[in-house]
Amino acid sequence: MSGPRQIALLALNDLRLTVKERASFLWLLVLPLIFMWIFGNMGGGGGAPRKVALTVDNRDGGWLAAALVAELQDDQLEIRPAAAPGSKASPEQKPPARTLVIPPGFTAGALAGRQQTIRLEKAPGSDEENGLAAQAVATRAVVRTLARLAHTGVILEEAARDGGTAADVEDPAAQRAVFGAVASWRPLITVAASTAGAGHAVPKGLAQSVPGTLTFFVLIMTTIYGAVFLTIEKREGMIRRMAALPLGRRRIFLGKLAGRLLIAGTQIAIYLAAGRFIYGVSWGSSPAGLALVLGSYAFAVAGLSILLGALASRPEQASAVGWLASMVLGAMGGCWWPGELMPRWLWNAAHAFPTAWAMDALHSLVSFGRGVEAVLIPAAALCGFGVIFCALGARFLRYD
Repeated sequence: MSGPRQIALLALNDLRLTVKERASFLWLLVLPLIFMWIFGNMGGGGGAPRKVALTVDNRDGGWLAAALVAELQDDQLEIRPAAAPGSKASPEQKPPARTLVIPPGFTAGALAGRQQTIRLEKAPGSDEENGLAAQAVATRAVVRTLARLAHTGVILEEAARDGGTAADVEDPAAQRAVFGAVASWRPLITVAASTAGAGHAVPKGLAQSVPGTLTFFVLIMTTIYGAVFLTIEKREGMIRRMAALPLGRRRIFLGKLAGRLLIAGTQIAIYLAAGRFIYGVSWGSSPAGLALVLGSYAFAVAGLSILLGALASRPEQASAVGWLASMVLGAMGGCWWPGELMPRWLWNAAHAFPTAWAMDALHSLVSFGRGVEAVLIPAAALCGFGVIFCALGARFLRYD
């Protein structure tokens, strides 16, 4: 039997033993999907930021009020019309969190040069941050509308001086036509905002929980099951019997490593599919970068599993140490909460663990849309962990 075939058979046997365990179904599929949903909703929902709901109560109906409402359209806002006067809301329907009220006579009063007041009404207990976002967008819409209205007046006055009549300045149809033309002009100046300096955007919702759950459960299941099975094989003399066969210690070690890579790879495939098709999370635009990161992480976790199994003398010891180590690595590595929320010194120190590098790389792909170049360093670090763990595991694994 050829060497690669022997290694593959050893790996498949480890995967078979893992799947055969009754509890493995719970840890492999059920709990990860539950954790993704719970922590994703605690973190604010999906990967993309939620829009702020703003109800617009347009009590004027004039063309300038309609132009103001159109100007409110923004990626941050979800514009909702106010309920019709006299209509009754159902008992379970909640009142709007924030409402922008455009008063009657707004269009006529503004065109006549009279000061108009629009109100942003906030319901008690509504989110203050969302209220400020709605206020900022509403203020911008008002400023743009007034600027275009002033420009419209200048154009009409110049047209009247160049041969028109003073009545053209006061003509609503002319005002509306020129205002529409001004609104269609391309802006001369645009502002682009991005994170600069030492600022760090914080992943939220499913963009945090799905990669974090993947990283944590691949770690805990591969490490514990792989280490426990290795200690059982040592205790029952299976490793010693395999070493007596014409396999060679090198093939035995590679077979055990391949088995843990197969366990990790199976989990990764399941979680990638669940994140994409159940929770709608995009894994970024770089399949090569994603494969590089997850392959490097699987290698690091597989090496850690062998090292723990080599050092532990009993299955109970391997399970307890694996559980404790996974909890520490998951918490410190940013699997449970964004590492950006941790003090910078603590987050820097967390990169002594492979989970922190994996989460850095996954957030680069998932939350920030970066390419393979952004994950080269994390992948190299993960491969370094894997080499160190494998070298130590090979050093301490006893075959007799």
